[in-house]
Amino acid sequence: MTLVEYRLRKRGHIMKRLEREREIYLQAYLNRIVKATDKKGKEYVYKEFEDFYDEMKRKNAVLGDNFAPPVNSNLIALAKRMQNYNEKGGY
Repeated sequence: MTLVEYRLRKRGHIMKRLEREREIYLQAYLNRIVKATDKKGKEYVYKEFEDFYDEMKRKNAVLGDNFAPPVNSNLIALAKRMQNYNEKGGY
């Protein structure tokens, strides 16, 4: 390994550690937010996980608006068979 390669790998390692450190701080911050209570201190602001994190909204933001949950291939095959059956006269 050359000196340039070593420095590049070292820099990559340091960057990876910094990303991990950021994740730890973010987790601590999110824990604080989730445990937040109302002004009286009796009820949590976020009662359910879905109140805190909207999974479908996040998936659409990251993957695009065309994202849809995967469809079972068996259901598609069954629907096609039913469609063919109905086109041929059905009952």
